[in-house]
Amino acid sequence: MFASFIHQAKVIVFDMDGTLYEGTGHFQLFAENMKNLLTSSQQSDFMKMYESFRAGKSPLKIGSVYDAKEDVIWKWDPFTQTLTGASDWNHNTVNITDAPEKLSVEEFDFKRWVPIGDGWWPPFVIARHFGLTNKDTGVAYHLTKEQMAEKDDYLKPTPGLKEFLESIVPFKKLVLMTNSEQDDAERILAQLGLDHLFDDRITSAYKPVKTKEHLQRVMEVYQVNSDEVLSIGDNFMNEVAPALQLDMRAVWITGSNQKPVDDPRYIKIPTLENAHQKMK
Repeated sequence: MFASFIHQAKVIVFDMDGTLYEGTGHFQLFAENMKNLLTSSQQSDFMKMYESFRAGKSPLKIGSVYDAKEDVIWKWDPFTQTLTGASDWNHNTVNITDAPEKLSVEEFDFKRWVPIGDGWWPPFVIARHFGLTNKDTGVAYHLTKEQMAEKDDYLKPTPGLKEFLESIVPFKKLVLMTNSEQDDAERILAQLGLDHLFDDRITSAYKPVKTKEHLQRVMEVYQVNSDEVLSIGDNFMNEVAPALQLDMRAVWITGSNQKPVDDPRYIKIPTLENAHQKMK
């Protein structure tokens, strides 16, 4: 399936963080940095909740939505955009009277409504549960990005990825779309040796709120149909669901056994490692 998706695509849109390099240690690092902003009495409970998520025992799941105003977790359908089944952190069903029946992607404000699309977001929302503000979490995020740049352990090139991209770039248009700021994106691409491979770079993309807008612009710029665009990323909310809504195909980079929706237009793979071998 991976090979057929690549062959069919004329334009491939890549996420960066968690997609173009290996490992998930930076999520743990982010959680540690977040923990350190809490009081000593909160830190142990914070890590217990984070480990519960990692063990799959938390109501917080990839594909869910956190309601910071009510401190509850909602199930969310990416196609009907309906909110159902609010629960507290102990799996108890909660009745929220002021919540909308539907919540569009454009309404994700990261203040009240936070989509849980990949491993960056659980530490964020758990920290919000313990009273940290968006400004506090921003401090921890930027510190984590700085540490990733300084330590080799957190920015591991994906084996074979550079060769794979170089093999397809004569035949495909490659677009980078990342929520990282331009300076961070340029530095990371250079460190990975991938900075010469992308025809277009969309930074500070504000995914998932603006993902569809960016993908529609990609279709216009490169004059392609939706089924000729492939979205590849590790965040289901940011890169997969919006692509499916536009009738594109998607590759979800994940080790998760979750499947938020059943749809033949996307596949799950754990990594792009040795992607050229998957083409055979």
